[in-house]
Amino acid sequence: MIKTVISIALRLMIICLVAAGALAYVNGITAPQVAASKAQAELDALSVINQAGTIGKKVEGDGAGVNYYFPVTDNGTVTNYILSLKSQGYGGDLIILANFKANGEIIDAKLMEDAETPGLGKKAEESWYMNKFKGTGASTPVPVKKTMLAAADADVISGATITFTGVSKALEYGSDFAKKLGGQQ
Repeated sequence: MIKTVISIALRLMIICLVAAGALAYVNGITAPQVAASKAQAELDALSVINQAGTIGKKVEGDGAGVNYYFPVTDNGTVTNYILSLKSQGYGGDLIILANFKANGEIIDAKLMEDAETPGLGKKAEESWYMNKFKGTGASTPVPVKKTMLAAADADVISGATITFTGVSKALEYGSDFAKKLGGQQ
């Protein structure tokens, strides 16, 4: 009996070692391709959300809600900032790339990474979803509650309130961060 248990345990251990080795090998081959794909997605998103100006060099963020940012200049003057923001959604981390004027106004935003629920939270990946935030952050506050939205927009987020809260809190934080950066000029 003990020999049988030991034999089965050794076989399982060998199977696990082989599987772990195979997974590590495949990861080693695909990791550079995944990184290149992420970098290309970021470049594509930068070109979509940047309306005008020259994107500067990447600067490390504050580690709290801003991963990193790019100053955007026009004729040598910083006019806006593109921020990589991190927040929590229903399915985990949300990574948002957003363009802010120096006064904190949201120009555009794109959800880059998420693990939200298909059909509900995944709506935040679509470009029209971010339209409710455009133009807010300066004189108009970023809508962080359902009651701050128009009825049609509030209906869209029904069933995905946690996703909306994660996106809106990240954008509100980014707006405040851009205002601080804009004040340093």
